Amino acid sequence: MKLATFLLVASILQLHAASFAQKISLSVKNEPLSKVFIQVSKQSGYDFLVSGSTLKKTNPVTIDVKNVPLEDVLISIFKNQPITYAIETNTIVIKERPKNMVSNAKSELSTAINQVMEVSGTILDETGKGVPGASIKVKGKELGTSTDESGNFKLAGVTDGAILVISYIGYQTTEVRASANVRITLSPLVNTLEDVVVVAYGTQKKVNLSGAVNTVNTKTIINRPVTSLTNALQGTVPGVAIKSSPGDLGNDLGSINVRGRANLGSSSPLFVVDGVVVTQNDFARINPNDVAGISILKDASSSSIYGARAANGVILVTTKKGNGTPTISYNAYFGSQSPTYLPDYADAYNYAILRNEAETNLNRTPLYDAATLEAIKAQSNPDLYPNTDWYSLILNKRAPMMEHQLSVSGGEKTKYYLSGAYFGQNSLIEGKDLKRYSLRSNTETQVSDKFKVSSNLSYIRDGYKNDNMEIGFTGVGRAIPLSVAQQSNGEWGSVTAGKENATLAAANQLRLLKEGGRNNYNTNRFIGNLNGTYTPFEGLDISGLFSYNAYNYFKSSFNNKLDPIIGFISNTPLEGTRIKTNQLTESWQSSSNVLAQATAGYEKNIEQHYFKILAGVSYEKTQKRTVQVVRKEFPNNDLNAINAGSTLPVNTTVRSDLDDGVAGVGESALASVFTRFNYAYADKYLLEASARNDASSRFAPDHRSAWYPSASVAWRLSQEDFMKDLTAVNELKFRLSAGKLGNINNVGDYDFYDGLNAGSTIIFNQSKQDGVTPGKLANPLLSWEKLTTYNAGLDATLFRSLTLQLDAFSRITKDILLPDPNIPDEAGLADGEKPSVNLGTVKNKGFELSLNYNGKINDFNYSIGGNVTKIWNKVTDLGGANETAPNGYYINRIGQPVGSFYMWESEGLFVDEADIDAHAKQPNNPKPGDIKYKDQDGNKTIDGDDRVINGNDVPYFTYGLNLSSSYKGFDLSVLGQGVSDVKVYLEQEASQAFFNGAGVKNYVLDRWTVDNPNPNAAYPRVTNDTQNYGLSSFWLFDASYFRVKAITLGYTIPKHMLDKAKIKGVRVYVSSNNPFTIRGDKRLKDFDPEAPSARSAYPSLKTISAGLNLTL
Repeated sequence: MKLATFLLVASILQLHAASFAQKISLSVKNEPLSKVFIQVSKQSGYDFLVSGSTLKKTNPVTIDVKNVPLEDVLISIFKNQPITYAIETNTIVIKERPKNMVSNAKSELSTAINQVMEVSGTILDETGKGVPGASIKVKGKELGTSTDESGNFKLAGVTDGAILVISYIGYQTTEVRASANVRITLSPLVNTLEDVVVVAYGTQKKVNLSGAVNTVNTKTIINRPVTSLTNALQGTVPGVAIKSSPGDLGNDLGSINVRGRANLGSSSPLFVVDGVVVTQNDFARINPNDVAGISILKDASSSSIYGARAANGVILVTTKKGNGTPTISYNAYFGSQSPTYLPDYADAYNYAILRNEAETNLNRTPLYDAATLEAIKAQSNPDLYPNTDWYSLILNKRAPMMEHQLSVSGGEKTKYYLSGAYFGQNSLIEGKDLKRYSLRSNTETQVSDKFKVSSNLSYIRDGYKNDNMEIGFTGVGRAIPLSVAQQSNGEWGSVTAGKENATLAAANQLRLLKEGGRNNYNTNRFIGNLNGTYTPFEGLDISGLFSYNAYNYFKSSFNNKLDPIIGFISNTPLEGTRIKTNQLTESWQSSSNVLAQATAGYEKNIEQHYFKILAGVSYEKTQKRTVQVVRKEFPNNDLNAINAGSTLPVNTTVRSDLDDGVAGVGESALASVFTRFNYAYADKYLLEASARNDASSRFAPDHRSAWYPSASVAWRLSQEDFMKDLTAVNELKFRLSAGKLGNINNVGDYDFYDGLNAGSTIIFNQSKQDGVTPGKLANPLLSWEKLTTYNAGLDATLFRSLTLQLDAFSRITKDILLPDPNIPDEAGLADGEKPSVNLGTVKNKGFELSLNYNGKINDFNYSIGGNVTKIWNKVTDLGGANETAPNGYYINRIGQPVGSFYMWESEGLFVDEADIDAHAKQPNNPKPGDIKYKDQDGNKTIDGDDRVINGNDVPYFTYGLNLSSSYKGFDLSVLGQGVSDVKVYLEQEASQAFFNGAGVKNYVLDRWTVDNPNPNAAYPRVTNDTQNYGLSSFWLFDASYFRVKAITLGYTIPKHMLDKAKIKGVRVYVSSNNPFTIRGDKRLKDFDPEAPSARSAYPSLKTISAGLNLTL
């Protein structure tokens, strides 16, 4: 009973103190005190008790304050008044002041009021730039503010002589005596364990983290000419492998993998922006200038509260918010793109020589006689014997790109951040461009002292225009230099090596590009959420969130009808070059996601004990729909309306999926409950436990829900008394975590239903009828893939300059989905039609290390950072089988990494017939100069049993390097990134001479010949067949590389030079992206190491740009 009474009294006193410390804003001039009381009462909730006769004796009041504690306001309005006050519960009782106290009170109040002032100033970092979001508080009082984006602030109601406490993440806390104007430069603090980190459903101090969480320094991702946020992250975080996929406009968004492959399917992480789950495409298109912070959750302890979609890690993004004085920021850059590497194809003469040799090696007559070879070499008549460089005709050497971003932020009671951006990028292919428009509105309104509402709205529109036909680079790779692109008379090329060739002329990529048609599409992405938070008393927050995401896609592609090319030699139409039918294809896709979520969180400190608990529920529903209409036979090539084409059924096709296989209709729902508990004792011993239950519509009712728990502990050894004398160790923390996660990413919306394939035609009653055929068989017992993770970590700060983070982890995924192996092949079902069953197991283990050192020599500041990651991956169970059926050159086998290369092992090239006779019998009747395959089982016969595992195309060792420095306004940064222990398999047009009539690379010149019977030649004997195209390690290349991702040099104009113009900040810079690369395999002279394995592709790009950051 006594304890209950004590807690009740303590609670009342705590509520009273909190109310009395609340902020008041008041501006009146010569106003009667009675009216002032009314305004104060409305804002504070206090009632004033006073008699009318007493009020008649008071003086008018003049006061102008903003966000000042109630106590200071009362001191001000009672200055020189013949009255005093007393606080009784929620009532301020006014009474006349005793006459003998009036003069003394006036003197005391006058002194107190004279000490109250407004402080204004600027907070700068070590380079002289303003620090946005720095905290300024009056020591010992609940009075404070924060700086705007330029580092400026104003704080009213400060007592003369008070101490201001200035703090900002990554910098030493500074205390200064208050004065009317202050200018403070913060010193960097390497003790980043004090940072506040965004975690699931909230934030935490980094000192209290016990899970594996990494944050991204946003300075490394802004002011760079990158086309996606994904690519900007490359090399910045350990354990996160990002492949910057080469691709034309809008298709170069890259891929992300956190801590290796955890299953046999998709390993993409979960993306959460401002508390809402989004797609990777949504994430990739976020403007980096809008990003305030990025956190990457890697272990179950940090991510299990996100449940069934977090098995592959979670990437959390928070976008910028406003605060304080209105600030306008303008950021822009202009850049130029060019290829990192282009395929190095042989010229016409070398092509002809190699082609003749290929025919000779097959005992066939050479194609080009001596006279023809001489004409090709002389280049005297390019209309008959050209030397066409198709890549130079198709691709421009450079293409422009630019970005403009304007933002406005600020606010007190209502804080706001508004931004708009334009990104424009031209393709290296003439006539193609991408225009991206993005808008963002983030607001937060403090409706009352207990309730606030916030919203985060974003809209992104991509408009892709191609005035020409879309061509594939496979066709460019197949074009040969002996074919004329365009004759001297203006007609399209019809001649190859002195003869008209309608087949090759019809494949003229330049003609198709210019006259073949047009292709345009646009996407619209809207992501919006509304959040309300009610705080009934200190420590308790009750929040509700509603979000709506929508995506719409429309594409229109028209293929022209073309007249035949007029032969240059025959001067007659070449009918094989005619395109007889034109065609319009229009595609639509839409999807939406609705989320309703409620959470309650309570936080409390009791002496040395810290508690924090969170509980929440959510419901999410996703829908999508796709349709494609194809219509043929339009009167001309200028019409764009579907109804202008032929209405005959044979000329119209309607599909419910897109050309890339995107499914037509889908719907799913996810209902969840989750909770998390945090405890810390004396900032030394830390505990976190969380759990989530997800119920998904993708599973049958009896298997629909599951719980995913996790727990972690940490020990801040540096806080122990016995560590105090070790001044070199500033921070030292050990972490342990374990937990379980589910994976729903590889489960279809309707996998527990039997599928039907629509659009089938059957014969019924001797006529064709529309019908359906059986599709994928159902598995009503289907369940989640289940991931168990363990993590041990160490965080340290040494000598106040060196930070270290080391993690070792193990991830075990069980019940991985596989096609049911018990259904025999005789059933006639493809793997895609067999029901999925939970059978497989994959294990990942590895370590991550990141180091960063900050130093200063007089005015020169520098930072050196790096990270490395090593991962071991293997399949441990395939439902009793030793391996899955090979899929091309990939296989999954027990004891080997997921998706390993599976092929014959090359032992070089056969030197002569004696070498062939001494070797095991090899298929296809090999000849000297052919690839020699190793006889693995020693049975003297090369067959399928001799194929072996030979590496992987996933980098299991990655690293990054980040260097930065500044000196008197100048700043220089270099970001590097690399991978090793990874291979790439080059095939088809990418490596093999004359594949499907393709050109030939120059490296083929270093080939095996009778005169050069080198068993280690770069290329086997040249042929025009598939003799050496079997899957073998001969075509495997080391894909290791180190790439300088970005170099940026900037200059910030000193602020004193801008004051007269009322400009807060100006920075100019130049930047280069992907300026150079060091490759592990010197044979890859013309191949970007991040390019796809097969065929030809749009090249990877490097850029150089100049930019401006302006703050008003």
